[in-house]
Amino acid sequence: MKKIIIVLLLCLSFSNITRAQEAKRDSLFLGLHRKDVATYLTIAWSMAAISLEFQWWWRADYYRFKQHEFRLKNDGYFFNSSYGVDKLGHMYASYLIFHLTYDFMKWADFDDQTALWSAIAVPAAHAVSIELGDGFSKWWFSFSDLYFNSAGMAYGILQVKYPYLNNFNYKWSYYPSASGGKKDPDWGPASDYSGHIYWVSIDVHNILPEPAQQYWPKYVNLAVGLGAKNVSYADVGIKKHKWAIGLDWNTTAILPDGDTWGIFKNLINKLHFPAPGAKIYSGEKPEAKILLLN
Repeated sequence: MKKIIIVLLLCLSFSNITRAQEAKRDSLFLGLHRKDVATYLTIAWSMAAISLEFQWWWRADYYRFKQHEFRLKNDGYFFNSSYGVDKLGHMYASYLIFHLTYDFMKWADFDDQTALWSAIAVPAAHAVSIELGDGFSKWWFSFSDLYFNSAGMAYGILQVKYPYLNNFNYKWSYYPSASGGKKDPDWGPASDYSGHIYWVSIDVHNILPEPAQQYWPKYVNLAVGLGAKNVSYADVGIKKHKWAIGLDWNTTAILPDGDTWGIFKNLINKLHFPAPGAKIYSGEKPEAKILLLN
């Protein structure tokens, strides 16, 4: 989860420029070769991400309290302090960076193998760097985190190799919980786990037989999600898993096409926006919402 906000902010900072580009395909972008642009920007945002992560999560450990001894710990999976929401976040972060890198490399006209290996290397390097940083901080190096990072990359690879799987996309939604992580010293939104839901969005229109597609609009998907209750910083109360089901907007069918814009269009489709749905906490009655936020 630590990388998700960074990736989105860095990418969206280029959106005003890219929308002004012509859709005509050529090897140059703003007078520069696309491969050079992709290579240098990937290096630049990777370094920026690590720098921001250091400032947000590790600075106090390394400067104020000095460096901790390197520590390893397995904090569990779906019944840990966040009831698994942090693990789903690790999976999503690597999945998101994989697809973003792959789309960027293909935009730059790198061949399929180069694009694929770049899309594996970038999120893998980020995932390992996060755990190394955590290992020398008040946190710890967690192999279970890396397992979920690897799962996110693996599913991204499968979607590249088997395009049918693109009918089942992994998405994230966030809306501040009651506490909103406001008292969290480590940048609340990233660890405001009670406000996170991780979704599998199903492109029903595309998987239906062609004669039946007219009965399901291509702009609307069906999604199932998983989150948790009372798992943010300073939350009180019994922790419970949160299951959700609802509609999801297929933004690839809603937004216009474009060459450079296509990178951002695909990125936007990795987010789940508010839509009609229902949620149920373990042992509680379902709650239906016109717009399910968290």
